[in-house]
Amino acid sequence: MNTKLYISLFAIGLLSTACVEDETNYDITPINEISIGGLEENYYGMAYNDVISIKPEITGSLTGDDLSNYEYTWYRCGGNHVHDTISHEKDLEWLAQASPGTHNLYLVVRDKTTGYEKNLSTNLVLSSPFTRGFLILGNRPHSDNMIGLDMLTMIQGKNDTIYAKDIFDNSETKIRNAKTMYLTGNSRSNRFYIQTEDGTYNPIFTNEQTLESIGEEFNDLGLIECLEPHKTPIKLMGLALQKGEGRYAAALSQVPRFYLTEDQFFGHKRTEKMNQPINRYSNTSKIFFKFYPYIFYNTRKTISHAQTDYSSQYSPVILYDTDNDCFSYVIGTALGFTHMGQISNTVVLQQLGIYLMNQPNGRTLVYGENDHRLSSGRCNFIMKDNDDKYCLYRFELGFPSIGWNPQPSIRNPYFCNLDVASMTGFLDREQIFFASGANSIIYYSVGNTLYAYDYVAKRLESKQFDGNITYLAPDFASPRENNLTNDATNYWVATFDGDKGHLYKMKTIENADKIEFTHLDGQDWEIDLEIKSVLWKDGAIY
Repeated sequence: MNTKLYISLFAIGLLSTACVEDETNYDITPINEISIGGLEENYYGMAYNDVISIKPEITGSLTGDDLSNYEYTWYRCGGNHVHDTISHEKDLEWLAQASPGTHNLYLVVRDKTTGYEKNLSTNLVLSSPFTRGFLILGNRPHSDNMIGLDMLTMIQGKNDTIYAKDIFDNSETKIRNAKTMYLTGNSRSNRFYIQTEDGTYNPIFTNEQTLESIGEEFNDLGLIECLEPHKTPIKLMGLALQKGEGRYAAALSQVPRFYLTEDQFFGHKRTEKMNQPINRYSNTSKIFFKFYPYIFYNTRKTISHAQTDYSSQYSPVILYDTDNDCFSYVIGTALGFTHMGQISNTVVLQQLGIYLMNQPNGRTLVYGENDHRLSSGRCNFIMKDNDDKYCLYRFELGFPSIGWNPQPSIRNPYFCNLDVASMTGFLDREQIFFASGANSIIYYSVGNTLYAYDYVAKRLESKQFDGNITYLAPDFASPRENNLTNDATNYWVATFDGDKGHLYKMKTIENADKIEFTHLDGQDWEIDLEIKSVLWKDGAIY
């Protein structure tokens, strides 16, 4: 062992000596190192339409700005890392011949003398005309109310919009009398609906976000196979969605679906195949009460999918029973929803004037809706009694912290009488909604006049438009300023002059001293429709 160690050290010594004594000169030629700059992290455009222009900045460590000895290759990386050569020029000018989605672009710069190469990549995000923006449903002028579906396309990363007309062809189906649009937002089975006065349809989008067809009629989807007698054909009157009303997708295991038809109410936790209506007061009853055609819940919370959800993150679901003039909440088991229960009065609420059952003097609901305030999730109700007196209920829904299958808690209640004599045109209103961006404003319209009434300050203001108002609703789902935060203070006003529609996005401003009608800059468009509904669409959802 000692001998082997001595030999190894001796050999190393000889090698060291040889290195010291070698005085040979070596000439080292510097390499021209290439630097690529001027590329952004992301570029945006419309698939098959936009020219992608990229001008990189190339410099060499030895040659500086002299680019005469370089070769250039631009690649697009598609699926399975297949690289398509799209240019051999330094500056890329390329018509985006690629499907919607995110693509990787690579620039390779090669020094022809040394073979040295430098590469850099960037992302190209391509949209289709139907990927992201506002779907607009309405009737085509002078067409006997043939419906049309247009879109205000918003290209991600850009501030402008593109008006895409007729994103589906109605010339053969000849569907008439547009009414509204819905989205359930299920990430596993997204269901987007177009509703007319006579039916509801499920349009089909392709993988490239283009509209393939109008799809099946609601009755043919097999979602409701009712075991009890019901009105046919089934007409969809409303949906209960998850937090954000379709802004965020969620699986059925997390968020249930509720469907409201003309005479029955359905809900289930883990499927959209439903057969037992739940607008009844026991799980065996064959008596189904009539209801106001709207589903109420706290829009800031996720719809509860189990009766023991007492967390503040969940909201109960309620209907207004018009047979008994009372509020009723959904009751369920671990497997599904079975029936409903009437919400009892409390002394505190009655002292305010709010009755959840046994309404005084024949009081009943004439209008109600959820709002989308960023700080709450109110339910709003306008009531009328036998003496034609109007009042307003307002409260938030939530579960209590303890208990088993309790009735929903009522939080932050508010009551007031409405002086309809001072609310010009209110009894003739054509459109109405509660402002989510102000504490106490109701918007309503008559003809070409938009009214705003502050029911706390008892103040009324109005604004006239050039055409009759055909659509008035909050815009609570679209992102604000190109981010994912929605702004519930925005709302839509659509008008029609007999030939053209006009769509305005406006903003509610909280001001204790006056009511303001505020237009958003650049947010108004001429549309070739008598507009009936506007719905935000994001390619990540449907």
